[in-house]
Amino acid sequence: MREAILRAMILAGVDEAGYGPMLGPLVVGCCAFELDGDPAGELPCLWKRLRKLVSKNRLKSGKKLHVNDSKEVYNPSLGLKELERSLLAISASWAGWSPTLGELLAKVSPHVLQDLDGYSWYSAPEAELFPIECEAAAIQIFANVLKQEMDKSATRCVHLAARVVCERQLNEMIDNTRNKSNALFSIAAIHLDHLLKTYGHRDLVIFCDRQGGRGHYAPSFRLMWEDWYLEILEESEGHSEYRLLKNGHVVRVIFCEKAEAQCMPVAIASMLSKYLREALMRRFNAFWQRHMPDLEPTAGYYGDGARFLRDIQPIRKQLSIDDSLLVRCR
Repeated sequence: MREAILRAMILAGVDEAGYGPMLGPLVVGCCAFELDGDPAGELPCLWKRLRKLVSKNRLKSGKKLHVNDSKEVYNPSLGLKELERSLLAISASWAGWSPTLGELLAKVSPHVLQDLDGYSWYSAPEAELFPIECEAAAIQIFANVLKQEMDKSATRCVHLAARVVCERQLNEMIDNTRNKSNALFSIAAIHLDHLLKTYGHRDLVIFCDRQGGRGHYAPSFRLMWEDWYLEILEESEGHSEYRLLKNGHVVRVIFCEKAEAQCMPVAIASMLSKYLREALMRRFNAFWQRHMPDLEPTAGYYGDGARFLRDIQPIRKQLSIDDSLLVRCR
């Protein structure tokens, strides 16, 4: 009986990095896996399926990829190495090795390449290091072994993408929606729309971290996907769940707190978002340090971001850089 229920399904996750800062981009990532499971029941655990090579925890031995919420994997005091190794290995197992940051962006976020040209601080410096802290050969070996392990367990990454929203574009979105949370959901909705159009007929389950603290998503679903019939299964403080139905197909959509710890595709989406933001912030800081070599770099969050803006004020005036291009309005 159980075997009859299990069939190929798509398990997808969406998460962001950079919602809170005043400087730098907002990035919303998406990851999807094809695997066998029961889309209406308990979701399959990818950590268990790939446990030979993947761990939720940081291992001193380094023999497994650390995959979890990016806040667990990345620690500024320890550097970018662990996040970079895990994310680039997963990316390479999905679509081959990317020898530069530009080529990685071309695979996961091609829309942003033209946008980045409008910002001096996001242009690639000469001889940009990539990977930033890891050895490329070591990651490629891990990627090859991971791909083999995925093949053995009939587990395949089918989608990895990110929406990178730079400062001016984000300010315009917030002005248009008059609400930062609505702006975030509208970005995530681009991923949701792609998943529905591409995999909506294939037992799709979408798992999302809560969007800007929101708990009610039904009005947005009805507005954006009016060709799908919406069922509200639950809307509570920390968990909202829906079913979308069309032409006999059912899509399950879940929003909850700490989704990264419950669903590996969400964790990977979180890690992709964080990695791209950190890589672009390296370019951001390098640009300003070329003008002010002794300048302390920033991660862009409010307290230190305000300090950074004060420090670069003379250069901002000299370069005639408008606040709407550099500083996020919320």
